[in-house]
Amino acid sequence: MMDHHGIIYRGVEQKKDADYQGRITDINPLILHKGKLSGSWRLIDFDKNFKNGELIKAAGRVNEVLVSFFPDSTFTRVYHTGKYDFGHYSYDENEQSLLLTANRNTEELKVVTQTSPSGQQRLLVEFLPGKSLSLAQYGAPMDKFMEDPFSVQNNAWRIRPSAPETKDQIFNRLINYIGHNASILRAAYIREQDFISWEFSKGIIKVYNVGIGIVPKNEVPQVWIDSFHSREDAMQCYALFENYLRNGKHTKHNSGNWVKDDYQILADIREGLLRWQKTGVRE
Repeated sequence: MMDHHGIIYRGVEQKKDADYQGRITDINPLILHKGKLSGSWRLIDFDKNFKNGELIKAAGRVNEVLVSFFPDSTFTRVYHTGKYDFGHYSYDENEQSLLLTANRNTEELKVVTQTSPSGQQRLLVEFLPGKSLSLAQYGAPMDKFMEDPFSVQNNAWRIRPSAPETKDQIFNRLINYIGHNASILRAAYIREQDFISWEFSKGIIKVYNVGIGIVPKNEVPQVWIDSFHSREDAMQCYALFENYLRNGKHTKHNSGNWVKDDYQILADIREGLLRWQKTGVRE
């Protein structure tokens, strides 16, 4: 296993257990079906300024973004900078127009589906007349979409509160964050991904082969801290996680597949934290 810039390469392909697989849609799913989009898509969000009819691509004006669409008409959007928003979408097949509504604002984009010579589908998004960008598929849709790592339910931890949070609220934020990371590993296992990326999910969890740890305090990503009301709240969350790793009861997992084992460890940690929260064991 090699860990480089938040991307873990799985190495040798390992056979999955039949009772663990779950289901996903076909490897080349129909992107549009009855007005619904599916899957996660990665694109480059350019500054919408023009110079001599060309998009300005100067340094600092390009933000990588991951957009995920779900069959309940919700979508999430995570930027490389840590910015996050979510909302509802609708698609007009006649006009080939996509409407994204988030934070009381609605964006209208022209979206065209295309099929590459290899047979893989892609989306072509027109931000302005004659100016389009292609969206590359980042993740095939999960059969149970609420289990997708980037579903609205798995990303509540990203929403920055407007006021300091109570210990219970910070506990809930930590539990949701751990659940998000567990879902990254589970989805990678089900999809049989060749690599696993935390590029859009930077935080305090450190993944080993096999094992789960915590990053040093001086290496906590700023984008993770910024999801809290303050640095103090973020460090309180860090302390809760660190305390559980030191003092919680941990079950060993050694199936021979580190992705499956690390997913199970995170799932156990999540359940353990829920028990701690319920019984008041926190110090």
